[in-house]
Amino acid sequence: MKITRRFLSAATLAIAPLATGTAGAEQYPTHPITLIQQFAPGGGSDAVARPLAPELGRILGQSIVIDSKPGANGVIANQFVAQSKPDGYTLLFASAGPMTAAPHLYKLRVDPLKAFIPVALVVKTPSAIIVNDTVKVSTLKELVALAKQNPGHITYGTSGVGGAPHLAGEMLSAATGAKFLPVAYKGMGPAMTAVLSGEVNFAFADIAFAVPLIQSARVKALATTGQKRSPILPEVPTAQEAGVPGYQSSTWYAIFAPKGTPDAVVKRLHDAVNQALAGDLSKRYTQLGMDPANGMSQQAFADFVKAEYDRFGNIIKKANIKIER
Repeated sequence: MKITRRFLSAATLAIAPLATGTAGAEQYPTHPITLIQQFAPGGGSDAVARPLAPELGRILGQSIVIDSKPGANGVIANQFVAQSKPDGYTLLFASAGPMTAAPHLYKLRVDPLKAFIPVALVVKTPSAIIVNDTVKVSTLKELVALAKQNPGHITYGTSGVGGAPHLAGEMLSAATGAKFLPVAYKGMGPAMTAVLSGEVNFAFADIAFAVPLIQSARVKALATTGQKRSPILPEVPTAQEAGVPGYQSSTWYAIFAPKGTPDAVVKRLHDAVNQALAGDLSKRYTQLGMDPANGMSQQAFADFVKAEYDRFGNIIKKANIKIER
């Protein structure tokens, strides 16, 4: 009898964590959730995450805390979240470059495709090519010509080496034969400050972040990088219209969870994001020149991430982009 009791006791202990884990997923969330940003506050990531947080909090019934861990083009944030407990309370708010371009350029300790579960795509967004108002150009063609006259001296601010803004510049160099010099910052917020101060000549800025600066005449918009003109900058030509045939570049923002996060928790988060995008939040993003990912399934998002990984790999290979170490 003693042996049987001991056996039952051991079996109960073995099963208990599984039962607790299941119950935890069913009750999720029971306390605040932290959303880790890859870049410093003030850039395009902030413009997407800040309006999203209160809507998600309302739907999930818990507050969403945004915490920025900038540096190394998203690597610091990625490592932090990858090493966090996979319980749905520490999530990654990520952009295209660190997740799908950086693996082709660096030997990373954290492989984004293996370390994270794609939860939900939030928005896609093209960029505006903006220049400091002291730069004596009025069109993209004139910027390209200036760079050709001063190879390696026309600078642009980026969110880090291998990020989407950096690759946008490398793609423009490859498409035009002009040599632009990238200058890395801990996010597009600091990079935009550098454009405003004249520390760098131009930048590829998320349209939502660039519009107020353009409207205040603190910077000049030479082109946008989408397939068609932005509805909030209708007077600004696309890069293709501005003389660079075939040029197109955009980024996206999404939520990822550490590998091992329970499926039920991931689904709860995915459904909450889609519910948030089904309301006024989607209209707000659209008014900012973004393309909300309304109704995209979790599997469709996972397939999208893999396709983006392949796309950036092809761009990097075709343009022969290499990171100088």
